[in-house]
Amino acid sequence: MARLKNGILGGISGVLGPLNGYMLRGQYVLRSRRQKSNKPLSEKQLTPLRKMKAVTDFLHPYFTDLINVGFQYSSTGTSKTPNNLASSYQFKNAVIGQYPDYQIDYPNVRFTEGPMSTEGINASVMVEGDQLRFSWTPDQSYKHYNDRVILIAYAPSLKEAVYNLYGAERKTGTDVLKFPHDLWKGIVIETYLSFKAGNSILCTNSLYLGQIK
Repeated sequence: MARLKNGILGGISGVLGPLNGYMLRGQYVLRSRRQKSNKPLSEKQLTPLRKMKAVTDFLHPYFTDLINVGFQYSSTGTSKTPNNLASSYQFKNAVIGQYPDYQIDYPNVRFTEGPMSTEGINASVMVEGDQLRFSWTPDQSYKHYNDRVILIAYAPSLKEAVYNLYGAERKTGTDVLKFPHDLWKGIVIETYLSFKAGNSILCTNSLYLGQIK
């Protein structure tokens, strides 16, 4: 794949012989046109497709808004989108199983990625009626004064997610995430927490807080 800084005659968009041109995040990109084949794919060829399907089925449509915020820092200044980077990370680190059966390895999922430290957060979570109570070590320092917590929960049996992108301030030390409905009571829930600076795109890597019900 090649990128055209200024393009040929202003850049190429569409099909040109064996090439396909398109705009990607402000840059013209050229790549070879994909050729159709009637030959069945081998297991080796199908393996990455199956793994990526597991990732796509997990991330979409449940976590689109979260990923756009959580991987914004990592994608800035690159030709990759937040979704590209999030999908690539899960593909490499959070898929387990053998062909053709792949599953998401929840402890290794990452929803946010950034340079802010997770040292000393000491986060935990517990069920409290119809909600989850998240707790962490408060930080009232000037450096983290505007940080906001991101709370994330996923119910594998329901294939449903709930999260809050703009939770309580880091200095408070606690916040809650309401269940979307009563079917969430008494079932296994995967939980995560992250922090994002209130006045920038900086964030921490998300923390897996464990399985709870």
